[in-house]
Amino acid sequence: MSVPARQVNESSGVIRTAVLTVATGGTTFLVTNGLDQPQATCIILSILIGGIVLITRFLIAFEKRLAEVEKLGAAGMADMKRLVGDAFFKISEATDLFGSVEASALQTDVVTQLVRNSTLISPDSPPIVHRFVEAKIKETSDFLKQLSDGSTVTYYGEDRDWLLGLTRHATASIDAISLASVDHDLWNSEIGLRYLDAQRRAARNGMRVRRIFVLERPDPELGAKLLGAYEEQRQMAIDVRLLVRSAVPTPLQIQLRDLVVFDDIVAYETTPTISDPHLAQVAETRLVLTAARVKDCSQMFRELWELSCEPGTGQRNA
Repeated sequence: MSVPARQVNESSGVIRTAVLTVATGGTTFLVTNGLDQPQATCIILSILIGGIVLITRFLIAFEKRLAEVEKLGAAGMADMKRLVGDAFFKISEATDLFGSVEASALQTDVVTQLVRNSTLISPDSPPIVHRFVEAKIKETSDFLKQLSDGSTVTYYGEDRDWLLGLTRHATASIDAISLASVDHDLWNSEIGLRYLDAQRRAARNGMRVRRIFVLERPDPELGAKLLGAYEEQRQMAIDVRLLVRSAVPTPLQIQLRDLVVFDDIVAYETTPTISDPHLAQVAETRLVLTAARVKDCSQMFRELWELSCEPGTGQRNA
C-alpha cells in the first residue's frame, strides 16, 4: 500500500472512531434520559460508555498495528538475515578467491592488476568496447583453464602471441621442425623476424636452440631460400640442419609435422591448409601440454635430428 493511501485510511479510521464514540455517547444519553435518570447520571453513563467504545476501538486498532509491525519486523529480520548471509558469503568467496590467488604460481600483483584494470572500463564506454573486453577476458579465462588442465589449446589460424611469448620465456631449450609447406614465407614476415630475433637472444643467453628445415621434395627455389635462412640463423648461434622428407623413415612420415618444443614441456604445432609449399597457409595452431604427447614430439625431434645434416656435407651429425 502506498503512503498517501495509508494516510487516507488512517484519517478515515480516526474519523470513524470519533463519530462512533460520539454516536454511542449520544445514544446512551438519549436512552438514559428517556428512562428518567438524573441528568448527572445520563452524562456520566454517556461519557463512560463512549469512553469504553473509544478504548475498545483503540485497542483493536493497536492490536492490528502491532500485528502489522510484528509482520514487518519478521520480514525485515528475514531480509536482514539474507543480506547479512549474502554479504558473508561474498566476503567468504572473495577471501577464498584471494587465498587462491596468493597460493597460485602466478605473481599476485599481476592477477590483482588484471582485475583492477578491468574495473576501469567506464560504464559510459561504447557497447562495442564492453563486448570486446568481455570477450577477451572470457578468452583468457578459457585459455588459463585449458592450460591448468594440461590439455591442448587450439587457435584457428596463425598465432603470434603464443609463439613469441614461449620463445621469450623458455628457460632451457627450443627445438623446432620447420616444414617448407608451413614456413615458406615465415622468415621474411614481420612475425618471422620477431620470432627469429627472440631465438637469437635466447641463443646468445646460452640456451640450446635447434632447427630442422624439412623439404617436401628437392626444389631449387625453396632450396635457395632455405640456404639463405640457414646461413642467417647459423650466424645467430642457432644449430640448423636440413632434411628431405624422402629421407625420413616410413614410421616417422605420418608423424612429421611443423612444431616447436619448448623446454621439453610445451609443444607448439601448426597445420597447413594444403601441402603445396608455395601456396599453403596456417590452418590452425595447437598448444600441447599433455605430457605423453610432448614426450613423443621431443623423441621425434631427436630422431629427425640424427637423420638431418648440414647443407653440402650430406653427412649426419651426432
